[in-house]
Amino acid sequence: MNETGPFLDHRWSTLPPRGAPIKQRRPASVLVPLALVAVLWLLGHPTLAIIVAAVAFTITVACAVSSELRTRIDRIMGLVGRWVGRFLTFVLLGIVQLLIFAPVALWSRLTRSDPLDVSSHSDQISQWLARSAQKRPLHQRPYTDEKYRHPSSGNAARPGSLRWIRGLLGGLVLLLTADIALGSLLSSFDGDDTSPADDHVVFGFEPTAQEALRIQPGSDELMSHLTRAGIGNFDPFTGWRFGPGVTYESSVVNIVDGVRQTRMPAVDGERAEVWFFGGSTLYGSGQSDMATIPSVLVALLDDADTPINAVNFGHPAYANWQQVQLLAQELSAGTRPPPDVVVFYDGFNDLTLQTHFGVHEAPTHLFFGIPQEEPAADESVAATIRAWWADHSAVALAAGRVADLFDDEPGVQVADIDAVPIEVIDPVAAADAALKIHRQGVDHVRSLARGYGFETLFFWQPYLYTKSGLTPAEQELVGLVGYDTDVWLPMTERVRARLAPPVIDPSEVLDSVPSSVYWDFVHTNEHGAAVIAAAIEPHLRQALRKAG
Repeated sequence: MNETGPFLDHRWSTLPPRGAPIKQRRPASVLVPLALVAVLWLLGHPTLAIIVAAVAFTITVACAVSSELRTRIDRIMGLVGRWVGRFLTFVLLGIVQLLIFAPVALWSRLTRSDPLDVSSHSDQISQWLARSAQKRPLHQRPYTDEKYRHPSSGNAARPGSLRWIRGLLGGLVLLLTADIALGSLLSSFDGDDTSPADDHVVFGFEPTAQEALRIQPGSDELMSHLTRAGIGNFDPFTGWRFGPGVTYESSVVNIVDGVRQTRMPAVDGERAEVWFFGGSTLYGSGQSDMATIPSVLVALLDDADTPINAVNFGHPAYANWQQVQLLAQELSAGTRPPPDVVVFYDGFNDLTLQTHFGVHEAPTHLFFGIPQEEPAADESVAATIRAWWADHSAVALAAGRVADLFDDEPGVQVADIDAVPIEVIDPVAAADAALKIHRQGVDHVRSLARGYGFETLFFWQPYLYTKSGLTPAEQELVGLVGYDTDVWLPMTERVRARLAPPVIDPSEVLDSVPSSVYWDFVHTNEHGAAVIAAAIEPHLRQALRKAG
C-alpha cells in the first residue's frame, strides 16, 4: 500500500442531520441579557429591566424548542452585529480622525512642517526625497536605511523666530479650540442644573421616599416638575418671585403669568376674586395643580354654590413680610381684577428665620443669597466673552470643580443649613420676635384692606410639631438637623399660646388624620392639603358674605 494513501483519502465525513440539538449554548447568550438586566435595575429602571428579562427569556425558550427559529434568530443577530460593527467602526475611526489626524494636519499646515520629515527644515518646494537604486530587495531593507536630506547653503530658510512664532500661535489656536470643544461637550453632559433626580432633595433626604408621598400616586413626576419650575427670578422688593410673564407647563405643575394655576369653578354665577398668599405649603409643594389648598377650596365652594376665582400667589420659601410686599405690588400694578378677599397662610418660615439666623426683629430672607442675579445693563463685550468662555472652557470648568471641593461656603439652600447653631437659640425670644414681625405684616395688610376695600383672613399654618398622634413614619422626621425639639417644641407652644385675632390657628385639624400626611417638617401630601382646606372653607365663606 502506498504510504501516501491515507493522505489522499478525500472522503467526506458524515454530516449531522439538520436540526440536531446543540448540547451546550454559548454562555454569552445568557450572560449578556442578565448583565443588561442587572445594569438597568441598578440604574433605577426596574420596568425596563423586567421587559428586557421577559424578552430574553422568551427568545431563549423559543430557541431551545425550535432549531429553525434559533437559526433565524442567529442570522438576524449576525446581521445586526455586522451593521453595529460598521457603525462603531465609522464612529471610532471618525473620533480618531477628529482627535488625532485632523489636529496633526492642522498643526502641520500652520507651522508648514512635516512631522514625518527626518530633517529639521527644507528649502525645497517638494517634501519628496530622491532615492538611489538599491541592490537589496525592498523586503530586506531595514527601516533605518533612509537617506537624510540636508539643507543646502543657498536659499534655505533660516530657522529664525518667525517660524516659531507661527508655530506658537498655531498651537495656541489648537489648544483653545480643543478647550472650548471639550468644555462644551462636558457642559452638555452636565445637563440642566435643575435636574429632578438631585436638586429637589433640598432637605437632606429624598421626599418621595417618605411614606406621605409614597402612598400618593405620581409623586415622582410631581416632585420632578416642581423642581424644574424653580422659585422664580430676581426681584428687588421680595428677593425673588415668579413675576409676570413667567410660565411653566406640564401635566401636574403649571405657572401662568407668575402664578400657580388653580381649579376653575364648575358652577355658574358671579365669581368672587380671592387672592392667596403664603410660602411653599400654599404654593403646593407636594400637590398637583388641582390638589393645592386654593384648588380644593374652589371645589368646596362649588359644592356650596359659591364660585370663586382663586389666584395662588404662593411662593417657595416666602416669609410673611415678603407676601405683604407681593400683595402691595399686585395691588399697585392693577393688572388683575381687585380682590374681594385676601387669604394669608404662613408662620412656619417666620419661625425658621429665627432659628437659622438667630433671634432678630427685622425682616430677612430664608435664603442665604439671591437665587439669580440679573446681568448688568452696561456689561461690556469683553465681560460677555469671558462669561461665555467660563461656561464653555474645559479648563475653567475643571478649575471650578476643584474650587468647589475646597469651598465651604453654603450655596442657595433651604432649611438644611444653619447659619447659627440652633442650641444657642432662646425659644421664647425667638417666638416673640417672629410674632412681632408677623403682627406688623398683619397690620400692614389690614391697612391695605381698608384702602382697597377687601376682606382679610390670616391662618397660622400647621406643621409637624403642632400635630399630636404622629404616625411612625412622621415620628422619624422629628428632630431633623435644624429642627431640634428642644427649641421647636417650646417655641411652638409659646407661639400658639400668644396667637391673637385676627390670626386663626387650624393646627388641630390634622390630629385626627390616621395616615401620614407630612413628608417633611411642614409640607403635606394632597390628602393633608385637602384636610386643611376643609378647615379654612367655613371662614372663607363667611368672609365672602361680608365682602358682598
